[in-house]
This record gives sequence, C-alpha cells and structure tokens, in this order.
Amino acid sequence: MIKFKSPKVERWVILFIVAFAGGIITKLPYLKDIYFTTLQSSTGTTKEQLGILLSMYGIVNFILYFPGGMIADKFSPKKLIVFSCFATALIGFWYATLPGYTSLLIIHTLFGITTVFTFWASMVKIANNLGDENEQGRIFGFLEGGRGLVGTIISLASVYVFSRFADEKLGLQGAITFYSIALIVAGILAILFISDPQPKASDKMKENANKVNWADFKEVVKIPRIWMCGLLVICNYSAVIIFGYLTPYLSEIYKVDSSTVAILGVIRAYVLMFGGSLLAGLLADKLKSTIKFMEYGFVGMAVFSFGYLLIPVNRGMLWVLVINFVLQGLFLLGVKAMYFATIDEVHIPKKLAGTASGVISIVGYAPEIFLYTLVGSTLDNHPGIAGYQICFYTMAALSAAGFLLAIALRVMNRRYVAAHPESVNGDVA
Repeated sequence: MIKFKSPKVERWVILFIVAFAGGIITKLPYLKDIYFTTLQSSTGTTKEQLGILLSMYGIVNFILYFPGGMIADKFSPKKLIVFSCFATALIGFWYATLPGYTSLLIIHTLFGITTVFTFWASMVKIANNLGDENEQGRIFGFLEGGRGLVGTIISLASVYVFSRFADEKLGLQGAITFYSIALIVAGILAILFISDPQPKASDKMKENANKVNWADFKEVVKIPRIWMCGLLVICNYSAVIIFGYLTPYLSEIYKVDSSTVAILGVIRAYVLMFGGSLLAGLLADKLKSTIKFMEYGFVGMAVFSFGYLLIPVNRGMLWVLVINFVLQGLFLLGVKAMYFATIDEVHIPKKLAGTASGVISIVGYAPEIFLYTLVGSTLDNHPGIAGYQICFYTMAALSAAGFLLAIALRVMNRRYVAAHPESVNGDVA
C-alpha cells in the first residue's frame, strides 16, 4: 500500500477512500431511486415486484448487520472492503444483463451480503479508528457528507451515461455497468491507500488484538449504552424516512410543479446530507460530545416538525415552507451523520467498534422493514392534508423521544465513567 510521510494526510486520504466506496456501493441496490420507470419496463416487473426486491434487500440487511459487525472485528476491515467493492461490481455486471425476476431476487439478496455483511461495519470500524473520542464528530461528519457528495457526483455521471444511448434499455445497462466499473476503481483505491487499524500499545490484547472471541461479543450485547445508541437511531432514522414524503406533500398539497419538486428532492437527498453532516461533525467536536449535539439536533427536529403544522397552506407561504424544509433537513441529517460517532463516547474499545456498530444498526435500521409501508398506508387511508399532518405529529413525537433518550444516555454515560474511571482510556467496556 502507498504510505504518506504525514500521518494526518494519510488518515484523511483513507477517510476519503472509505467515503468514496461508501457513496457508490448502495447505488446498485437502490437503482429504482433514479431509474424506476426504465427499470420496470426493461425487466418486465410490476411496481409491487420492484418493491419486493427492496424488501428482500432490507430483510437480508437486517439479518446481517450484527454478524457483519462481528466479522469486521474478527478479520481485516481493509480486505472486507476490497472484497465488497469487487464482489458488488461482479454482481452489478450480472444485473446489467437485466435478467428475469427470480435472478433479480437472487441479485438483491447477494447485494445484502456484499454491501452490508462484509462492508458496512468494516467502513465504520476503519473510520472509528482514524481518531480519538474528541475527533469522532468531524470524522463521521466527513464520512457521511463525503458519501453524500460522492453519491451525487456518481449518480449525475450515471445519468449522463444513460442519456448517451438512444435506447432506454441500453442506457440502463450502460448506467449499471458504469456503477460497477466505479466500484472496481474504489476497490483498487482501497488496496492502494487503506490500512487496517493498528492496536494501541496499551491494549490489553495487543498480541492478539484481532482475535476477538465470543466473550467479547456477548459483553458488547450486554452494554445498555449501546442499545440506547440504537434507540436514538430509531428515533432519527424513522423521522428521516418520513421526511422523504415531503416531496409528494409539496406536489399534492401546495401544487408545486414536478421540476421544482425534483430539485427539492435532490436538495433533500444530497445537498442537505452533505452540508448537515459536515456542520454536525464540527459542532459535535466543538461541544466535545456527540450525544450532547444530538440533544440539540432532536430539539431542532421537533421545532421544525411542528413548523409544518403552523404554516398556512397557500402558495404565498411556499417560501416559508421551503425554509422550514431546509432547516429541518439540516438537523435531521446532521443527527443521522453522528450515529456511529457515539461508539467512542460510550467507551467501547476500538477493537469492538465493528460489533458495536452491528448492534446499533440492527436496532436503529429496523424501521426500514415496515415504516415505508406504514406511512404509505396512512397517506392512503387519510387522503389530503390529514395524512401528512399525522406524519408531522409523528416526526415531532419521535424527535421528543430522541431528545429524552439522548439525555438519559448522557446520564448513563456519566455514571459509568464515575464508576469506571479507567474506561476513559478505552480499556474496558
């Protein structure tokens, strides 16, 4: 691997490469986000079948988050990331043939293995080990913001490739192939620049730092602070999912034209993710507590969730709604960027960062399995503004619950440190 004279430069290069890979690797499973109609017509699937493909992917992810965390602690995160990039690319080349529905189900199952089981916790572990507790905010803010920026650039580039073909089916195949080649590039960069975390000399298991055993795994599962981190993720991630329905709210209730809604959709998905993540990282480090930042973040989320209920429904107030939309998004996605920055603050040894991220993920991302269906059903059963108002009240309630949980976690953490002062050095969990 290529080494740099400056350790500071080296770690930021590593973080960039991890963000680069992380920004690309989920584009293939979520291809419908950009190419829904073309994907449906090219594969001969129904809307329901495309939904089932995503449900299959989500279920596999849910099952594999925790074991993925364990293998990130047991094996080389670098090798797992390299494998993930190349394996996802190979599956992508198969996907580019646009096979039948049964093959598509298999492909999305395999995507769950290569983008979550072998990649997700390895990405978190690499990032976690690039800095100490006081730097986790900016590291994970850059990671999430970088993923958003890379995702934007790569998605726009794929659209350009798609547009170069006269036939939409050929264009879709070209776009999928482009994503796959980009993943191969990411894998090569990972080989050249990423290094595995090195254990500290003070680590009690320095001679066998990577030989994590089942006792360690069971110890992580027994830590209530980790489960509390997962509950914080549930509150924020559920609100993020509901936030995605603001674009149809704009078109259905405020009668905003499709092109404007599309622009706001891009702002919601990418611009706010990039800006909110970077600001969150800087503020969290400034406060010297990711959890404390999350408290403020949940307050902001609650305020702007109620804001939708107070803004009159008329086109003259659209600019106020858009400002509310942007500010809420900054708070929402800022908190989202800090999910795994809490691992150091709750004093989990770095050698178990992968396992900890697996527990947080399996708890926090559980709403992905059912919430899309639940929100859709709510909007169908309560047409017009009534259904959206239920969503806004729900976001506000989730924000309030997250605020209280963040306070509780900070109290738990303070009591733990008082009882285990040696944990400040990361020696115990």
